Amino acid sequence: MHKYTVEDDFETTVDRYWAVFFDEEYNKGLFEHLAITREVLEITREGEGQDEVIRRRIRLTPQRDVPTIFKRFVKGAIQYTEHNVFTRKKDTIDVKIVPGFMGDKFTSVGTYIVRATGDNKVRRTFHGEINCSVPLVGGRVEKHIAGEVIDGYKKTTDFTRRWLREHPASE
Repeated sequence: MHKYTVEDDFETTVDRYWAVFFDEEYNKGLFEHLAITREVLEITREGEGQDEVIRRRIRLTPQRDVPTIFKRFVKGAIQYTEHNVFTRKKDTIDVKIVPGFMGDKFTSVGTYIVRATGDNKVRRTFHGEINCSVPLVGGRVEKHIAGEVIDGYKKTTDFTRRWLREHPASE
């Protein structure tokens, strides 16, 4: 099992952060920036205000060559489904990744947290856990995927900071 944490700060409010996170134009731009094809499979909203819960399932296909470590497990492109459950009163998203390969030997879960750290400042923290039970290569697979996720968060952070500057909140 490989555990990791990613933290980044943004100049915005918690509510604005979540509004951007679920904004369709932001997501189109973000996933294009990340070179990942995104297909929204489901998005449902329940409750209002602090009782709001958003469930989202998206299928993601990175637009790059399959890494050598995965070639014996993957036929064609790497594809995975991300399951998100956002809970407003906790300002968290529980994340579960279901890969299109090795589904019975691989789990990836995490919790995405956004907290205010000052006036117009928030910290986004992602605590992730990856487990790959393939003998001999499982640990390498876990570290490789964690590295990919961490790299993706760096790119996402840069994009999100730019988006927030270029798309100020309407008052």
